[in-house]
Amino acid sequence: MWRIWMVMDPRKVVIVGGIAVSLIVATNHFVQLSTKYSCWLDGKGSGTCLAEAPASASNVQHNAPLPN
Repeated sequence: MWRIWMVMDPRKVVIVGGIAVSLIVATNHFVQLSTKYSCWLDGKGSGTCLAEAPASASNVQHNAPLPN
């Protein structure tokens, strides 16, 4: 393993790795923000651009207790 560090400078590897991870994270964030589920760029706020739930879904009980 030490021979690898003789070829590459550990500081450069850490810096380049950090830059690469930062670019991947930034790309992921921009992709997530560009989806139809986040419309905050339109000024509508969070979740208002999503389609309305059907009326039959309003009678679903959420967080119901588990059956015995």
